[in-house]
Amino acid sequence: MSDATTSWIKSPELMKVAERAKRHPDQRILALAHLIDEPALERAYRNLRRDAVVGVDDVTVEQYGGPLATNLQALRARMKVGQYRHQVIRRVNIPKENGATRPIGVSTVEDKIVQGALRDVLEAVYEQDFMDCSYGFRPGRGAHDAIRTLNGVIRRGHANYIVEADIVSFFDNIDRTMLMEMLRSRIADERLMRLVGKCLHVGVLDGESVTPSSTATELSARPSRSRRSMPRPGLR
Repeated sequence: MSDATTSWIKSPELMKVAERAKRHPDQRILALAHLIDEPALERAYRNLRRDAVVGVDDVTVEQYGGPLATNLQALRARMKVGQYRHQVIRRVNIPKENGATRPIGVSTVEDKIVQGALRDVLEAVYEQDFMDCSYGFRPGRGAHDAIRTLNGVIRRGHANYIVEADIVSFFDNIDRTMLMEMLRSRIADERLMRLVGKCLHVGVLDGESVTPSSTATELSARPSRSRRSMPRPGLR
């Protein structure tokens, strides 16, 4: 696994969360928000792609990282007293091979840092629930890993048929109320849940107009140096 996709493993506290989540899969976990401290924010910053498209504030990763310690200290202070606000997301339409376009939500560098640190906490909890045969949207795994495993299964003669399916516009149709309810089934820290809500309920800048985000989640890609099969929410 690459450093960019497993940054939460570098935190002893998050490893403890992961171990508890694995031992007690039916228990809700308290006291998680405090784990998003300055070291966690710095790990999230280090995982950002340096050539990432800028958000609405036009601040690049390198520019934010100039006075990094000062910026992260100020960010953490605002988060601690509930004054952090996620800025609107810039929508960029990426051309697809069939001539259509795929909308991508681009957050500011600071918001990507918060999302990355939040993602690490959520991964520490939920990674324990996945089966080993699951590859999508998981740290250190991707589509090519799934293909290699499938090729091995086929060569051993253990596959009778293969089904390929895709959910059209999945991230455009997420029920965020249901998503929050699902998260609360494992997470009992309302401070963390409020932070999740701030990252989900964000307006979208499309061209020159800002529209409220209703059901879609623009946070559909992981802000790391390496490409993955998927959330960012993720969280991007």
